[in-house]
Amino acid sequence: MAMGDALVRTEHEGPVVWLTLNQGASRNPLSSKMIASLTETLASAYADDSCRVIVLAADGPVFSAGHDLKEMHPLEEEDKSEQRQRIADILENCAALMQGIVQAPKPVIACVQGTATAAGCQLVSACDLAVASSDAHFCTPGVNVGAFCTTPLVGIGRNLSRKHAMEMALTGDMFSADEAIKFGLINRHVPSEALREETAALAHKIASRSAQSIRGGKAAFYRQIEMPLADAFEYANQVMLEGMAGSDDAEEGRLAFIEKRSPVWHQE
Repeated sequence: MAMGDALVRTEHEGPVVWLTLNQGASRNPLSSKMIASLTETLASAYADDSCRVIVLAADGPVFSAGHDLKEMHPLEEEDKSEQRQRIADILENCAALMQGIVQAPKPVIACVQGTATAAGCQLVSACDLAVASSDAHFCTPGVNVGAFCTTPLVGIGRNLSRKHAMEMALTGDMFSADEAIKFGLINRHVPSEALREETAALAHKIASRSAQSIRGGKAAFYRQIEMPLADAFEYANQVMLEGMAGSDDAEEGRLAFIEKRSPVWHQE
């Protein structure tokens, strides 16, 4: 498949890898093929030693319209159990994609240039950070077509307060970039013409930090956030002890601070 025809376009920008959903004409649906392609390209970026940060972007006026509803329709000569199994496979593969982003050893930033709906909004919520254009919108419109956005709310509900998450799901309304910031879905929004530059600056800033500390710190954050408070402190203390007392980058960081120079991080 030629690069221009790829479902997900890959672009290397130094230590930052941009993965761009490349079906703008059809609203970048999270079809079974798109899920498989995005899973594969993300896995390659996770394994690439030269990659420090991953950015998920999209072409066209829509970041992602979520699942392809045509795929949820019965196929010709397909019985009900076969349809259910096919839909279950799509949902399970999508859930694995989202969990993979959260569990990834590298930061993943969403660069949202347009509307993100349903599973497309879930994709934004799965990323560690999100920068959007000021005219971007977000929604979970399942109730509008008789299907509550249950799985998108898994990720969205872990970013937003419960009442904001439920407002999105119960109304199916579009919410602005301003509201998405207040809800906690995105970090910031900027004029559309500045979106790539702003996202790139954030990605390169993070890429200049210790990959060793980020890898362990990201994993620890997502693990402790689900724990009771006392367990979270106990676990986080152990992780921080290992980081401060057993990490090459922590030792380099201390020396660089004392010697008043920029640190030179290990490449792993």
